Amino acid sequence: MTAGSDASWLKRALLPLATMVRLAGSRSRGTRSPLLTVLATGAVTVACTLLAFLLSQTTPARYAENLFYDLRIAMAARPATSPIVIVKIDDAALAQMRDSSECRCLSPIDKAWLADLVAAIGAGQPSAIGIDYMLDVWRDPAEYAGFSAKLSALASPIIAVAPPLSRPGTDFSAPSALTYADARALIKDDYDDVVRSYDPLPDGRQSFARAIATALGVEAPVRSMPLAFRSPIAGAGSENRGALVPAVSASIVRDLPPEFFAGKTVLIGRVTRSADQESPDLIEDMHATPLRFLQGHHDGTPGVEVHAHALDQMIRGDVLRSTGWAFMLPFALAAALAGCVFGRSALRWWATALVVVSSLLAVMIASVVVLWALGLMVGLTAPTLSFALAYFITGRITTTQLRADRALYAGTLERYLAPQVIERIVEGGEPVEIGASAREITVLASDIADFSVLVGATEPALFSRLINGYFDGVIDILWRYEAMLDKLTGDGLIAIFGAPVEQPDHARRALDCALAIDQFSEAYRTAVASEHAISFGQTRIGIHTGPALVGNFGGERRFNYTAYGETVVIAARLEAANKSSGTRILASRETINRAGDYPKTRLIGDIELKGVVGAVGAFTIDQ
Repeated sequence: MTAGSDASWLKRALLPLATMVRLAGSRSRGTRSPLLTVLATGAVTVACTLLAFLLSQTTPARYAENLFYDLRIAMAARPATSPIVIVKIDDAALAQMRDSSECRCLSPIDKAWLADLVAAIGAGQPSAIGIDYMLDVWRDPAEYAGFSAKLSALASPIIAVAPPLSRPGTDFSAPSALTYADARALIKDDYDDVVRSYDPLPDGRQSFARAIATALGVEAPVRSMPLAFRSPIAGAGSENRGALVPAVSASIVRDLPPEFFAGKTVLIGRVTRSADQESPDLIEDMHATPLRFLQGHHDGTPGVEVHAHALDQMIRGDVLRSTGWAFMLPFALAAALAGCVFGRSALRWWATALVVVSSLLAVMIASVVVLWALGLMVGLTAPTLSFALAYFITGRITTTQLRADRALYAGTLERYLAPQVIERIVEGGEPVEIGASAREITVLASDIADFSVLVGATEPALFSRLINGYFDGVIDILWRYEAMLDKLTGDGLIAIFGAPVEQPDHARRALDCALAIDQFSEAYRTAVASEHAISFGQTRIGIHTGPALVGNFGGERRFNYTAYGETVVIAARLEAANKSSGTRILASRETINRAGDYPKTRLIGDIELKGVVGAVGAFTIDQ
């Protein structure tokens, strides 16, 4: 379904509703019916609420809801309270590992170096150790045996991750000291690829955080849970800015006293937040999260930290709840009713905007407070949409009578004035008075070649249809480029750019418009020749920029907005000069200079024009 058909469907759906509100709000000779006003307002309120719930499921609305969601998560984040420490595999740790390994390689992780790291941590008797690395590949049996022996000597439970759906001990050798968890857990939103939820049991297998929680004796959740992200710790250095728990580089673990890890849950994982630009290692295992608005998370949150967020949430038993449609329905109805009230009010637009923005800010702050105090995430898109729809519909309908009055006024004048002038008069921006002002404008003059031949060789009814179709297309193009149609001259026309409305780019507009007219007329000529076997003449166009007198000229009873001066004459003469130049578009040097660096212009030369003093530099535009 196209955008146009969507709009038509919406208009048809809301037409009966609009009629009711228009009748309820009209100031007719009779009295306004309070009952009808109430019924119409109620109908608008309900219809806009239902439509808002439908629109809230669309992709743009989901993006907006996710944005509000993430902002509130970041604003309402609480600090982590569980004794968790992250041991970072950062650039310094990788360099240490490379220097100590036989192959001096970085991937896969050197198991001997990792075993020494885990042993140094385990010496402090931590509550649990989690390794956010897949330990399913061994260089040789000796590496596996050495790794298993060092971990078997430790008393703390050790959890590592395994490839999804793999079977440790069957698909690969698995040390008995290790408990394996499924590598999957981070749930990314389909709309924007942001991690907002955590799956404790992907395909029935324990996730990394849940396996650690279980080892700690915590009753962990079994269903997917929205993540209540924790706030970054205060006072962290630049290398740890954004971290939610204390973090140390694996390169210095052996220098720390063993009691540093006593009773704590230690997570080992890749952290590249502090990676410098000269590092040969790319930033990796980073995930977009709601914390991306905070320092240290602009490029993403390390995967091991996301597991730490989930683990702290499991240990504390926090539950982040979201409101359903039944909970949000009263709020959406109230928002739609408020939209109806503001849409029918007499407040100035800036006062209404101030009230609306203040209300939205208050609602946003209130929703953050509710999230902080109750752990309840309130949806904002549906109420916001219901308010906006109700305000727009009632606002539009309330102005129907005024628009009808203006339409009557404009209908009286449209036989005499250009559409732009009518608009300015109706809006009160330009009084109707005889007079003129000098200003720089660009004039476009056009004419159909061999027009008299076309008239003589074409049956009247067909001629009328052809010429009307031609001018309909040309005038549509003029309106597209906001030109003022000065006059029709039988087979030609005069259009003005830069008046009555100021247009700083009037010269470029005129050139763009000329190209569009030329493309349309050539296609029209081809269509006429193909359908009717009639030669429809080329359209010749002349354009000139310069000073002119523009304004309302005429008598007290009949006048028209037009332009006088040599600028108009030169444009008309350039149009005629196309015949001798073998071109379809000629623009003066003044127009080309005023338009700036306009593409594909070609100098024809300085030409003498009838009634114009001095030669005029003429350019055409190659297509």
